[in-house]
Amino acid sequence: MSRDKLIHTFGPGVAEAVTQSIDPPQLTTREGWDLSASRQLAAPERADWAPKGTKVGPRDPRLMYHAEMLPVATPALWRGLLDARRQLRKNRFRSVGRATDMIIDGDRGTGKSTLLVQIGRGFQGLIESDLGPDPNRIPVVYITVPPERESNLHWSLPIAEFLGLNHTLHPDDRNRRTADMTEPVAHVMRQAKTRLVLIDGINRIQDNEIAAAFSYFEALQDRTNTTFIFCGTGAREIVHEARYDKRRKNLPDVVKGKTYFSDLPMLWAGIIPYGEDWHSVVQGFDEDLCLYDHKPGSLLKLSRYLHQRTGGYIASLNDLICQAAQEAIETATETTPEAITKRLLDDIRIGRGDSR
Repeated sequence: MSRDKLIHTFGPGVAEAVTQSIDPPQLTTREGWDLSASRQLAAPERADWAPKGTKVGPRDPRLMYHAEMLPVATPALWRGLLDARRQLRKNRFRSVGRATDMIIDGDRGTGKSTLLVQIGRGFQGLIESDLGPDPNRIPVVYITVPPERESNLHWSLPIAEFLGLNHTLHPDDRNRRTADMTEPVAHVMRQAKTRLVLIDGINRIQDNEIAAAFSYFEALQDRTNTTFIFCGTGAREIVHEARYDKRRKNLPDVVKGKTYFSDLPMLWAGIIPYGEDWHSVVQGFDEDLCLYDHKPGSLLKLSRYLHQRTGGYIASLNDLICQAAQEAIETATETTPEAITKRLLDDIRIGRGDSR
């Protein structure tokens, strides 16, 4: 599950992303998404590192790099990318019937949104590699569930915003109402050959909103020939209810457990148990650190401690390692090593495993 294998299988656009002096892109806009999708992320060259012990600014290349670091190939990321690639490859050339959608489910902090975004990046990279650059093509749309969800109008707005469509009748007059953008959204998606819609935070949909929301998704899908990926904790149950009109609160326990069979491809992001998979993830972080006094393998020696601190949650591990690396850079002196130590890790607060 090395990064070299990940790049070989899915292409460099999935596994690499050059830290640049830019603000984090807003993925829910086309400009932000395209910036993220085309971005290359690589560790700063050692020649560009500030001298050890030098006071660094907030946009120091290594501080910025350790805020994100390179994607680590967790078991969920690896399997999810593989399953999504197969399904999207099939859906892309389908001419009859509705495309098979996908679901990303799992506990909070297990990397669901990361997997969703990486699937979108990989698909967009595939389309651009196959068909060449085209400023009028929008292969992927990424939205989060809007705060208001009562009608088609509310669901049309985040998609319209991503596409850059003005959704007020008169933007300078606050007394003018917002327009339902379903028709222009469908038109632009067809013209721009949109093939994939990513919906994050699907767990925010309330029980009484599910039927209307998925009726809207299906109607839009029928008119645009797109695949939808629904992401969020409990997404499997929500989609099952939408497809079979079952109330989540009345579902049997087997449905609520992760062993329940879904009739749509289900990409599960779970905690990583202590063992070889966990060691591989920790080694990925270990190899990607850019610290003057880091000794290769030293982070791996703390593997059990890191699992106890994080409970096997990749988001918690990422927070812990990234904050510790940044702190090591900022506090290093000529006599203080620039490295991640257990003492430093003990002082970092991440929520899970914090000492009282």
